[in-house]
Amino acid sequence: MIELVEKIKPGLLQRLAQLDKEAFGEGGMNEWHLVPLIRHGRVYVLKKDVEIIGAIQYMLDWASPPKCYMVGVSISKEFRGLGLGTELLKKSLRAVFKENITEVELTVDPNNASAIKIYEDKLGFKVTDSRKNEYGEGEDRLVMTLLLTDFANQDVT
Repeated sequence: MIELVEKIKPGLLQRLAQLDKEAFGEGGMNEWHLVPLIRHGRVYVLKKDVEIIGAIQYMLDWASPPKCYMVGVSISKEFRGLGLGTELLKKSLRAVFKENITEVELTVDPNNASAIKIYEDKLGFKVTDSRKNEYGEGEDRLVMTLLLTDFANQDVT
């Protein structure tokens, strides 16, 4: 089950920060980053029963308001490789499209071939730019974008 986080409940911030740290190490978000994203952006979680096993965060692009930036997506280690991250991505993209967002941008490590393949092949993202040293020396990123009108017209399940 995927749901939009609208209230900060006990243990939520710690669980989301734990998932992000599993996915991104020291570059992951902490509680201080998550509160403004929950209150002013969009944070969706993937649950198995009541346990949060995945999360994705979006923020509005102020330079182009019908566009949002996907801050990050993470799936608990024990649930990776089951297609749950792709499910979370698809359902959250449909949700932001319903909020009149027309384009989504993300950045990804150019060496993360599996993520790039999912973004391109399963979702329709396209590489539109590259940024050298985006997060510091040697932390290069590819910029990928998706027009949600194209995504909405895909035959996706």
